[in-house]
Amino acid sequence: MTKWMMGAAILAIAATTNARAQTTVTPSATPAGDPEQPRSDEIVVTGQSTAFANTRVTTAMIERQSALASVNDVINELPGVFVAEGDAFGSSDWATSISIRGFNSGGGGGQQIGSTIDGLPNGGSGYGGGSRANRYIDVLDLKTVNVSQGTADISSRSNEALGATLDYVTSDPTADSRLRFTAAGGDFGARKFYVRGDTGTIAPNTTAYVSASTSRVRDWIGGSGKTSRDHIDAKVLSRVGTVDLTGFVSYDDADESEFGSVSPAQFANDPNHDAYTDSWTGLPYVDQAYRPTSRALRKNLFGYLKARTELGEVKLQAAGYYHRMRGRGDFAPPYLVDVRNDGSGNPESEYVGGPTVRGSDALGKIYFVTPTGAAATLTPGCVGTSGVPAEYSPTCYASNATPVMSYRHTHYKNDRMGFTSDVDWQHDFGVVQNQFRAGFWFEHSRANQLRDWHKITNARVGPAFDGTPYYVQFSTDYGLDEVMYYAEDAVTYGPVTARLGVKQFFLDQSRTELLGNLSATSIQSHSDPLINAGLTYATPLQGMELFAGYSQNFAAIGNGPLGQPPETIRNLRPETANNIEIGARYNTGRIQASLTGYDIKFKNQIVSISSNLVTGIDYLEQQDSVYLNVGGVKSRGIEAALAYRVLPPLTLSGSFTYNHATYIGTGNAAQDADVGVTPGQQVINSPRTMWVVSADYKKSIFKAGIATKFVGDRNIDTQGKAQAGSFTLVSGYVGADLEAVSEQLKGVSFTVQATNLTDERYLSSADGGSAFLGTPRTVTASLSLDF
Repeated sequence: MTKWMMGAAILAIAATTNARAQTTVTPSATPAGDPEQPRSDEIVVTGQSTAFANTRVTTAMIERQSALASVNDVINELPGVFVAEGDAFGSSDWATSISIRGFNSGGGGGQQIGSTIDGLPNGGSGYGGGSRANRYIDVLDLKTVNVSQGTADISSRSNEALGATLDYVTSDPTADSRLRFTAAGGDFGARKFYVRGDTGTIAPNTTAYVSASTSRVRDWIGGSGKTSRDHIDAKVLSRVGTVDLTGFVSYDDADESEFGSVSPAQFANDPNHDAYTDSWTGLPYVDQAYRPTSRALRKNLFGYLKARTELGEVKLQAAGYYHRMRGRGDFAPPYLVDVRNDGSGNPESEYVGGPTVRGSDALGKIYFVTPTGAAATLTPGCVGTSGVPAEYSPTCYASNATPVMSYRHTHYKNDRMGFTSDVDWQHDFGVVQNQFRAGFWFEHSRANQLRDWHKITNARVGPAFDGTPYYVQFSTDYGLDEVMYYAEDAVTYGPVTARLGVKQFFLDQSRTELLGNLSATSIQSHSDPLINAGLTYATPLQGMELFAGYSQNFAAIGNGPLGQPPETIRNLRPETANNIEIGARYNTGRIQASLTGYDIKFKNQIVSISSNLVTGIDYLEQQDSVYLNVGGVKSRGIEAALAYRVLPPLTLSGSFTYNHATYIGTGNAAQDADVGVTPGQQVINSPRTMWVVSADYKKSIFKAGIATKFVGDRNIDTQGKAQAGSFTLVSGYVGADLEAVSEQLKGVSFTVQATNLTDERYLSSADGGSAFLGTPRTVTASLSLDF
């Protein structure tokens, strides 16, 4: 009872001292502890000993985040990484982007960064049917994120890791039983309730946990957009005989309100508002931008089972996984689509009701209707008013005309299952130690995208819509069967380890139209054998290691080209990038540092080019465009990281990035203009310079941390015509673990966290010539109680 009373008092105090009057308290994303995760006093920044650069998120980096934060935001302090989100909580996947070394996930640059969950593939991160890591893991159940800025371990399973790979690692169950409650709240209506139960040892060599959370937040611009998220995680570790078993399952139900992007000129004129509106006016041309009608609804179920065992010198591992996603994207077009010829002057069935039309081409658009439900006639010569085009303006129709509009849904379904297997044999041949690894990955995936249109019941009143669609525009099935194998041998002689490996992907992709012309397209493709080689050298200076590596990264052909006839895509090849790295790591425990130089060339990007600009291919002008492997990205740069434990309770750390990532172009000026790329320009959404400086202090009951990140100028288009200026963000937290104050307060902790303390206005993620507004100052607090 004392804990609950103290908790209520602390939350009440935080509510009265909140930096913004909108709400109450908020949280810090401290992982729900487990004995195997990095200790809070560790300063690991340099990652594992490999031939390529890699870093990992520390406990302090996670603690600097709100308990409502997305797991994507915790990597933002690592060298080479730029994460941009629509708010401090990552509550809009549409506005979220990650950029590393000139390769992007979102932000107008496509999907070029791989993601895995505990080493298993996430199924893609694209907005239209993909699932980022925040759909799988609650930040309070996150152990760390392993970031491979250029190339991941050869065994990594991802088919879109043209650039970096992010491996999000879930926390393990605690050794002792524990029940944890966390309540969090803060600015913009943010609130979250989280509970986790760790079983301790419930059977011989078996531990487990189950966690559940629910969170709500409003958009920070006008407050009309509401985002909700309900999430469940569960994990079990067990040992049966000589086999170690790990099982994990998560369920996520998100309903997100979106943010709109603005041009640099719009931002300069008004840095506090985006392209959306927050009040319903009854005028469809204006209300198409009503924030609550632009939404992303996603439900994700994911689970896996892993088994590991050792047979002498041989380690074996196998895993099976399943993922189910159901989603919907919403938008409110300011018209009804005319899809049935009801006859001139007759009531429009799209408005008065009728059987759903499936797969037909649009005949036109209906903007206003007469009292009988027939399409209203536009007044000849009318030009509209107040920036509203004539066809959308009520002044251009009879006074008794009624405005109409649609609520458009794009439905996403994705079901995939797969399995992996790995073997690791290590043997000591006297003065030479050898490690041989090999593995296999298979995934079977089936997806569907369907778009339907619903009539907004009364466009003058609000966005409520009819449940039955008047038009189903398309329904498309996508299939993917994928196989990947890898093999690698590593030889260690004294201080030198040399690695040489190969991996290869085989893909069978298909696309089938279920409505309209019922067309079907399939393509079988494979990568070349992809080489992965490297050297590491443990120098005579204790703690110093040098490394160098070469790798070929891979991205599969996306769904877009599958919509074209076979002759337009028959010569396509999957995309590849050649990555060279050289660097050094230094680790004495108290001081850790890394320095990496890299050179990446990606020159077979898949792009769509107008067919009249392509020579040597005759399509009889039957296609407007053709997909080709041309152009790409050239990226060179330096990444540095340093952490120094000044005193046992105080650690200073920082990182610096210089990234010269530019477009290569197609070699043909007309084609470059058609694609919209200017060769030599910095890649969209990729800052050339970034740096981070942070400090963390923890002693007795008190803990605190602060971090400052600078992000340089960025292009927000692919031609270098639109730029976003540099910005510097300061974030931090203070907290207390109260068990040292009183035995009655054992297991009670309190944290206040703030993002963008200086309330700087800036542009964040690129959106193809425009950008989303940056997050304003956001203060949150959390209270955790352990039993």
